[in-house]
Amino acid sequence: MYLTEKLASSLGKRASSILNVNSEKEQIIVYGAINLLQTIFSILWIVIAGAVLGVLYEALVFSTSGSILRKYSGGVHASSPSRCIIFGTIVSTVIGLLVDKFLYGLSLLSVITLSVFCMVISFITVFIKAPVDSPQKPITKTAMKKMFKRNSIITLVVFSIIIVILYLFYNTSSKLYYLEVAECIVLGCLWQSMTLTKMGTAAFKKADSILKNIMERG
Repeated sequence: MYLTEKLASSLGKRASSILNVNSEKEQIIVYGAINLLQTIFSILWIVIAGAVLGVLYEALVFSTSGSILRKYSGGVHASSPSRCIIFGTIVSTVIGLLVDKFLYGLSLLSVITLSVFCMVISFITVFIKAPVDSPQKPITKTAMKKMFKRNSIITLVVFSIIIVILYLFYNTSSKLYYLEVAECIVLGCLWQSMTLTKMGTAAFKKADSILKNIMERG
């Protein structure tokens, strides 16, 4: 059992004892605690890595936008909570560095063109693939699948509106952080949509296998 699951199980048993609930409700509490603890640990490590590398808000915006879309679209999972946190931290900080060190030099027209391309890809992928469930949490009801797909598309629409507003703010103020936040949202949507595809899933599982071997040898 992984550290997150151990902590969640301990919290679940204490909570069920205090609330005097049955084993079924205890499992629900434990499941919720696992998700909560994993989210807290993920944010904590992204904050630490982002702060050290000087890309704190870029990494957080990318991670947050991807996580919000993932809530409805689903996607490939790492083989353990710890590797999920490691992947999230690495990808978020790498994207943060990409935005901070390279994309800031592009013209507004180039960034808008790139953003439109990425968002179109995200919309198409989500429309075709979402939602992608997992063996642990299968989505069996057609109505539920339609709801998740609809919410995924609505999420992309909301992000698109936010991105347009950020570009308008940048165009009038020339403040770089508006542009960087928009770029992080775009890349967060693109990254999450790629985890729905066969190619993205295969690449993710390969990286997961490599990381697993490294951790086991370590």
